[in-house]
Amino acid sequence: MKSIVICIITLVLSLNCVAQSNGATSSAELDINQNIPYVKIGAGYWIPTSKLSYFLNNAPFFELGIVIPDDSYSRSFELGVQLVIPQQENFFLLRDNNEDYEIEATTILNAYLKLNKYIWEKDRNRLELTFGLGMSSIFLDPVTRAGDAVLDYDNINSFLVAPGLSYTFSFKDKSIVQISFDMQYTPFKMERGTTKDLNSFSMLPKIAYRF
Repeated sequence: MKSIVICIITLVLSLNCVAQSNGATSSAELDINQNIPYVKIGAGYWIPTSKLSYFLNNAPFFELGIVIPDDSYSRSFELGVQLVIPQQENFFLLRDNNEDYEIEATTILNAYLKLNKYIWEKDRNRLELTFGLGMSSIFLDPVTRAGDAVLDYDNINSFLVAPGLSYTFSFKDKSIVQISFDMQYTPFKMERGTTKDLNSFSMLPKIAYRF
């Protein structure tokens, strides 16, 4: 959880620096310098698989990121966060003293650092192969009051591995529309859960916009 908070703080500070940099850069300079960091926002659909899909259904997600291009090496770096509002399919069960207590997921928060490698470019469009590493957290609440005393942690955490593929459309006004398909591997474990291992290969189709 601390790692995710640090990533969010870093992202906010980076966004502030980008805003100041963009405000001080003229349109003529933009034509010359293509390696200027930019902000993008996105939305998509989070589709869990494996054991996690028994408990959580497909759900929309929102993404905010800062991209740092490095065109001299045909690549870019990306720091971002994703917010998922999960749809509960079946409640998690927490066992204590031979009794089971129902637990629900309220929010999923992902923070990641990603490398985007340009594998094809033509005109203002390009295809990117991406690979990200980060942290993922599922925030939990008890369904009944009896579960308050049993649930002694607020969230479960996992490392995150995220390969993907993106197609980027660039326009003359410097705006960008990006269509992506990512996979996320997150081996969650739930302490004292009747199902302890909550491994998932989640699929994330999404669309993002640079402003």
